[in-house]
Amino acid sequence: MNDADEHAIETILCATDFSETADLAIRHACSLAHRHHARLVLGHVVEPLPADPYPMPLALPENHANVQQFAFERLVDLADETGKSGIQIDTRLDMGPPGPRLIEMATAEGADLITVGTRGSTGFKHLVFGSTAEYIVGRATCPVLTVHPSDREPIDSLHEVILQTDLSSNAEAAAEMLLALYPGTDRPRVELTYADSTPPYLEAVQHERLERWRQPDARRAALEERLEPTVQRLRAHGCETEIRILDGGVVEAITGLAEERGSDLIVLSTQGRSAIMNALLGRTAERIVQHAGCPVLTVRPRHRTEEGEQSPN
Repeated sequence: MNDADEHAIETILCATDFSETADLAIRHACSLAHRHHARLVLGHVVEPLPADPYPMPLALPENHANVQQFAFERLVDLADETGKSGIQIDTRLDMGPPGPRLIEMATAEGADLITVGTRGSTGFKHLVFGSTAEYIVGRATCPVLTVHPSDREPIDSLHEVILQTDLSSNAEAAAEMLLALYPGTDRPRVELTYADSTPPYLEAVQHERLERWRQPDARRAALEERLEPTVQRLRAHGCETEIRILDGGVVEAITGLAEERGSDLIVLSTQGRSAIMNALLGRTAERIVQHAGCPVLTVRPRHRTEEGEQSPN
């Protein structure tokens, strides 16, 4: 499999709960489907005990068949409306816990990308409505584009993207996916960003403080040297790219920078070199999805097996 095949976008699964945020996720999915001439699958999962109830007569446990029929009709209507944009639309309906069923649906459909909306709020609402998106981000084997209620409408070309890196080779897969997902000559400006968390007792050597005091910063220089190959690769593909070394935790640093810059997209990897790192990166990705003020693209790299096939690790 060559690089072009690896990153080809032929099928996009868009999860919907028929909310306004899900509709926004569909519009983002449609934009990408047009760009890649891809098939769009609209998927909905009926929960046995819905958290956001259907009309009461349909929500009773003994009437699950009626609930499914009601959901099916809404899904067909949504597909008919979405199909007016000229892309191929299929629908899939399942029943059970939404997160696991949507992951199974993506696998069965051979999805190259999942798009999903999240409430992006906190407290009880976030616990109920945000958990499905976070489940998908943490477990999907293909890239996931997460959209929030306050996110902008999809645009023809991205202007600025934050590409978060943990300095691992897996983080480069996120860069490759960005290039594949948004091809063309009108490349975005990329802020290649590393969040360097400094213990409180070492505040005197934080990068921002050293810069303000105009003091040498050997660690910044070393980090920039390690990031330079990725910079050169992005620039070779037409992306104006700058390195950002930020003080503080990843979630606060990345979401804060995105808000400050008015970024169009945050891109990051959800996998590292070890099981512990995978858990840390997965949780970091989920928290960024919770708090970001723009769409977030999470990428789980694929690794080659001894037979040469690619499989998620």
